[in-house]
Order: sequence, then structure tokens, then C-alpha cells
Amino acid sequence: MKHYFYLHWLSAKTALGKLLRQPLASLLSLLMLSIALALPISLYLTVTSLQDWIGRLTATPQVTLFMEMSAEEADLAAVNGSLKGHPKVESYQYVNRTQALAELENRHGLAGVAEGLDGNPLPDAFVVTPATLEPGDLERLQKELSGLPMVEEAQYDAHWAKRLYGLMELGKHLTVALAVAFAVALVLVTHNTIRMQILARRDEIEVATLIGATESFIRRPFLYHAFWQGLLAALIAWGLSALYVANANPAIVELARLYNERVELRGLAPLELAALIAGAILLAALGARLAASHHLRRLAPR
Repeated sequence: MKHYFYLHWLSAKTALGKLLRQPLASLLSLLMLSIALALPISLYLTVTSLQDWIGRLTATPQVTLFMEMSAEEADLAAVNGSLKGHPKVESYQYVNRTQALAELENRHGLAGVAEGLDGNPLPDAFVVTPATLEPGDLERLQKELSGLPMVEEAQYDAHWAKRLYGLMELGKHLTVALAVAFAVALVLVTHNTIRMQILARRDEIEVATLIGATESFIRRPFLYHAFWQGLLAALIAWGLSALYVANANPAIVELARLYNERVELRGLAPLELAALIAGAILLAALGARLAASHHLRRLAPR
């Protein structure tokens, strides 16, 4: 058993030594793999960092219920009772006609505008904050609330909500698509790298096979080469994503400040970093295993 672990340690050491003896070629290969990993990671960090913030935006779509001008206290009480405890309503605020007119005058500098009008033209209203941003739920909520007693109209910014929700969903789908595409690229690049190594050491492999070396023994150095390649590429990708976060954060902070919010892009958590390293190593090992198994069979003596 001790000899078995010694052979693995020797293979790992030899594979790392070969990477270090070709610094330029190894660096170019690692940069290509790490950039392929860093792109979906950076998009993932952006989407997950902004997701919570978007949910806290003061511009959250609100359904506004405009009451009939003839609505009485009983009608207002009925609407208030329907909104209270509604599962799709996070909160709501009642704005009476007098309050609405005062806010209009203060906001637009129209003090005394009501004096030239025949009474207050504004209706009573309820401003409802939905419990979800999902466009379909918002549309159903609007239709439901528009049927409440003496509600003349129920309005909400459907297009804004759909754009916001769509952008977040697009970001999630792009993250998955990029992750899959670059995972395949990582396997293919490692496969090609190991294939070239096997062809370059063809004579050595044929001699080792003739003297009784097993396929697993011959394949082991190539698997460890893929191990180091995946590990180093993941660490460089981590560094690139951290560089992206550091450079993008000032713009994100400034954008959030416009909404009186404090938001920063986050880096990879320890578990996420561990998953990245494990995933990169497994994908690289898969590419190496496929290349080694295929080409070693072709080099086997007949």
C-alpha cells in the first residue's frame, strides 16, 4: 500500500515538474482555461449579487387602485378588508383625496391649484405592493383587485416588471449556458493536450507496454497532468473573477446609490470556491481519461 501511494506521489510530482519546465506553453494553456472558467463565474457573481438588491428597489411595481368618485366609507372599508391579509399583497397604503392633492401640490409646486378647480378632482386610492415580481402573478392580482367594490381602475407598470424579471431570468440562463459551453471546452482542450502528449511519447509508451506496464500505470501521469491543469486554472479563474469584482464594484456602488441603496458585488464563498476547484479538476480529468483511453488502445501491441 505504501508503494502504491508512493507511485501516485511520484506521478503527481513528475506531472507538475513537466508543467513548470514549459512555463510559457503551460501559462498560455492555463490562461485559456481560466478565462473560460472566469466568464461564467463573473456573470454568476453579478446575477447573485444584484438579485437581492433588485428585490429591495424602491421602484418595485405597485398596483394602484383608483376608487370611484362616489365611493363611500363602506366601500373603502370593504377594499381595505380585502387587501388585509391577502396572500399576494406584501403591503398597501390608503391615500385619501385630500392627501393626494396635497402631495401633488407639494411635489410640483402647484400650491393653490385646487382653488381654480371645481372641487378636488383626485379620487381616493390604495397603493398596493405585491409580494412577487413574477409578471403572471402581477397580472392576475391586477385583474382580481380591479373587481373589488367601487374600484374604477387598477394600474401597474407591467412593462417595467416584465423587463426587470426578464433581465434577471436572462442572466440566469446565460450563466448556465456559458458554464455548460466552457465546461465542454475545458474537457476538449484537456483532451487535445493529453492527446498531443501521448503522441509525443509514443515510443516510450510502446516500450513500457512491451515490458508489461499496465494501462492504468501508463495513464496515471496524464491524469495527474490534468489534475494540476484543472487546479491551477481554477485558482487563476478565481483571481480573475476577484479582479473583475474589484473593478466593477465602483460602478455598481454608484448605481445603487441612485436608489439610496448600498450594494457590492461579492466574491466566491469558500464552498463555491471548493466547488469550482473540484469541478475544474473533474472536467480536466474526464478529458484526460477519454484521450488516454482512446489513444492507448490504438498504441497497444496487436
